[in-house]
Amino acid sequence: MTTLNAIIMEVGKDPAVYKLSTAIDKQLEEIASILGGNFVSSRLFEVGNGLSLHIFLNDMAIPLQLTANRRFPEPDQDQIIYGNALFLIIDDTNGDEEGALDIPNSICDIFISKLKESLLPCNGDEKPNLDAEIFVENPGTNEERQFKWEEVQAPGKEEELKFIGQGYVRIVDDGICDILEVRGRYFKQKYLKKKQKNFQ
Repeated sequence: MTTLNAIIMEVGKDPAVYKLSTAIDKQLEEIASILGGNFVSSRLFEVGNGLSLHIFLNDMAIPLQLTANRRFPEPDQDQIIYGNALFLIIDDTNGDEEGALDIPNSICDIFISKLKESLLPCNGDEKPNLDAEIFVENPGTNEERQFKWEEVQAPGKEEELKFIGQGYVRIVDDGICDILEVRGRYFKQKYLKKKQKNFQ
């Protein structure tokens, strides 16, 4: 078997079966291509036998201002999926080693039906709330900091810039390395001031 079933949810379309390569390196490239960049995943729910359905999303969807796709059900209706999403079955104990597992056709049909029922389509003009724009670095440690991605001008002539990495997201190698290039756009972390605690 050279492909496995996953479920794709493209902006403006119903969820559908997507054939993904079983070779992990190729699988990662295909996921990045579908989602339009680097990605993150979250475990949605366990499906049995140590397997879970995970959702994969572009981790720069909000800074890139990708189109609103679907809204989560209550009580999380304020949470919106921006850009395309991919749903994969992952073995929770060996996920990184095995990659995604095949979703049988009959189970795909059930998942697609449930996703259509649970994740309502957006109009496409929804904007993220302010909290969704805030990212956290080193959560739960003394070095925890909050930041937003701020779009900036290219730090020099694009043809003369050097980069670290060759994927969809590259770091500008300018000695400081604090600017990302994503599909021809440049972003820098803008750190937020820590909130003052009120003592009473």
